[in-house]
Amino acid sequence: MTMDWNFDEAVAHYRSQGAPHDQQALVELLREVQRESGGVIPAGALAQTAAALGCRESFLAAVIRRYPSLRTQQAPHRLELCGGQRCGARHAAQLASFIERTYAVKSGGVSARGGFSYRVTGCMKNCGAGPSLRWDGELVSRADERTVRQLVEGKQLSQPKTERPVQCGGAHQSESGENS
Repeated sequence: MTMDWNFDEAVAHYRSQGAPHDQQALVELLREVQRESGGVIPAGALAQTAAALGCRESFLAAVIRRYPSLRTQQAPHRLELCGGQRCGARHAAQLASFIERTYAVKSGGVSARGGFSYRVTGCMKNCGAGPSLRWDGELVSRADERTVRQLVEGKQLSQPKTERPVQCGGAHQSESGENS
């Protein structure tokens, strides 16, 4: 933490802004704690923040799970796999099985081998380019085992796989851009 930053002053400031009841103020406090802690929120800082705000750690953990930019020390990265019907038809279940087997993790847990939290989500609205996943909030289309390995190992994707979401529900666009 930087020398001119003071945890108690930060808590007092964000409490005056409405934290923990005002979620925006709470998230800004958590972002500041993360920044001052070197890019991740240590477990000790999470406990300290909860105590200072008079709320439960589990409440802060739930807020952190909703914001991909917030990371805890136990899971510096976040992997979310689309569990929607169309991604399922594009082999998302096999990809989920690969992730769970390879990285010793179940949906809702933290990988014992890869340093990331993992969960299967609802539809990511990227149906035409599935299976889809998000790595630290960044949408990745046409994901496969190789893609997951590259993300987890911190390697650059060999070709950009991020795309703009394709309209989902009602009229769908095919990969060639035609409506069906």
